Amino acid sequence: MANPDHLALRTKSSTINAAMPANTAVTFTEKKPPFAATNLGELAAGALRHGMTWTIFRPEEGVFLAEGNGHTLRLKLPPAYTFEYTLQPAIEPAVSNSLYVQSPVVDKLFFGILPGDIQLQLPDYHMGTTADVYHTMYTLDPTGIAAKRIRDNRHPSFVPNSLFGFSDLIPLAGAMLRGYDPQSTIARLPLPAEYTTGLLSHQEGFVIFRHRLDDFIASPQFTVAPARPVPGMVLAVRDMYHAMMDDFPEWEDEVLANKQINNRSADFLTRALEHWVACTAYFRRIHETTGPSFYRDLMASHLKNAVNWWHQAWNRIRMGKEREHHGLRDYIAEGMHLYWDYLDLVIEDMESKGWMEIARETLTEAWVVMIFRGFCWWRCHWMMEGDEMCNAPPRLPSEYYQDRSPSKGLDVDGGYVVVSDEEEDTAS
Repeated sequence: MANPDHLALRTKSSTINAAMPANTAVTFTEKKPPFAATNLGELAAGALRHGMTWTIFRPEEGVFLAEGNGHTLRLKLPPAYTFEYTLQPAIEPAVSNSLYVQSPVVDKLFFGILPGDIQLQLPDYHMGTTADVYHTMYTLDPTGIAAKRIRDNRHPSFVPNSLFGFSDLIPLAGAMLRGYDPQSTIARLPLPAEYTTGLLSHQEGFVIFRHRLDDFIASPQFTVAPARPVPGMVLAVRDMYHAMMDDFPEWEDEVLANKQINNRSADFLTRALEHWVACTAYFRRIHETTGPSFYRDLMASHLKNAVNWWHQAWNRIRMGKEREHHGLRDYIAEGMHLYWDYLDLVIEDMESKGWMEIARETLTEAWVVMIFRGFCWWRCHWMMEGDEMCNAPPRLPSEYYQDRSPSKGLDVDGGYVVVSDEEEDTAS
């Protein structure tokens, strides 16, 4: 059996392109030592990037099949070395919502790997399997408390793979994967784990956060003598939030935003990105004195409590202790109320990690900025949600992701399949 981490092919025809008749199937078969080569991870990601789904991905047997979006790709490793590619009429990108943000960094999501934001010196996080989730949670919270809460709070009878609260890691730690291209309105990302959307993507989370933030700013500690000044970035977040709400209905309206998968307003995306950048710069300034561990600790302290929201929200509702939900889904709205309730616990957890010299006002300000930054991240991106998640294709094993730099080889890109044969003339 050949090494499944490396795939090699040889052919006398170097290019198959989109001008070929529909339903044309091309098969390359070569048992001699091949010259053209590609990494299996590149092939896997390339197929997914173009809307295909790996219905068969069995490296241990050397058998692979990807289908979808007008393409079919079959592959067998030794002893056959068979490669077959069928191209149906192309789907116009302008009308297709199957396009993903094109980037080698984004490809990591196909393998259940969340690319961490390098500006805040965050690592990549693995979340493609349940074991990955627990391992990641242990790295964030070595006490094991958060991982135990995830395990205890799962509801197999309701959502078998539910990981409520943990999904906040995606917008809080993830890099700005949409990129900085002002002309691009493509926002779709691969699904790195089941049920990735959460309170920081839902309308209920936005609306309740806004009301609680306004109430916080108007609270007696800032309005009754001897009143303290409201932290500057708390006011800045309030102003940025209200400006987005006033100018763009899709800011809070989750349904409207999700209809605009790959055609969101360029102005909307630019503004959301600008606010995300401003929030990131805020933490980078803090890190000049604290070091990068501050944001990681704050994020972990939030996640440690956030994983409790689902069952605690339902408990409050069952006991008649729910708060104002503004006509929205009650359990999700109650969840964001709980996030604000958890703030004292987040601060206590930060202090237990040695951040006693950071004023509570600053820790509160940092939490508000972090949550708003998560909102901005979600409005710049889109992932499947709801029932679609139950039928989403499984992520490929993370061990098959590798760095893939341009080189001669097989490339599935833009409707072309190219197999390099620069050494073909010398073959015998």
